[in-house]
Amino acid sequence: MTYAIIDDVITQIEWNFMCLHLWTFFANLSTEQNLSLQAKNIKLRFQDGKWFVLSGYKIKDSLENLYIQQEKDNFFSSFVEINAFKWILWAMLEWIEKDKKFKDWTLSMIKKENMDAFRYSLRFIRNILSHNIDPDIKLHEHDFKELQRKIFTIKSKSIKDGKLHLEIDYQKILPKSWIKNYWFEINIDFNTLKKWEYFFNLIPKATIYMLCEFCYNLIIYYKTV
Repeated sequence: MTYAIIDDVITQIEWNFMCLHLWTFFANLSTEQNLSLQAKNIKLRFQDGKWFVLSGYKIKDSLENLYIQQEKDNFFSSFVEINAFKWILWAMLEWIEKDKKFKDWTLSMIKKENMDAFRYSLRFIRNILSHNIDPDIKLHEHDFKELQRKIFTIKSKSIKDGKLHLEIDYQKILPKSWIKNYWFEINIDFNTLKKWEYFFNLIPKATIYMLCEFCYNLIIYYKTV
């Protein structure tokens, strides 16, 4: 990878992690306050002199619905989460697989026994999220069948007999971390995957938040070494 592409990957992870925080805040705020009262047309001006207007009516209608529903798992928050998850994990996977220096550094940090599980967790989650925006995501065979066949050929400490186990302990991986007693794990049994299975029953949403946070913290630490 060139330095310009690496910068783009880092920016992709940082910005999406920031947007995950910012837009989730706004999604929650929209259920607590009736923001539709502040809705108005927004005129966008572009460098070529052209312009486009975002409809205040559309904005008002959407905000009213969010406030009336009073649900945090609304279409706005789900859309923001899924897209941020997808792009953070996609960027991390691309960087690991296409930049040997970063791959070797990551390997030295999370250790060989975790590396296969880390990479294939990223790949599996990215594949599922790439074709879904529904809050109740279900598995589709075309999203995991090819990866499933690959998993059965791998024999390592973290992937064996079609079962993947990833454990991330901050104190072991990032010794200077300000986060103590903080860890998460991902367990996927590729022998039992079925189409139409609910994705977040397989990997809880909280775990994906922590995985994205780990990717973010890993690149922040990488920038200091």
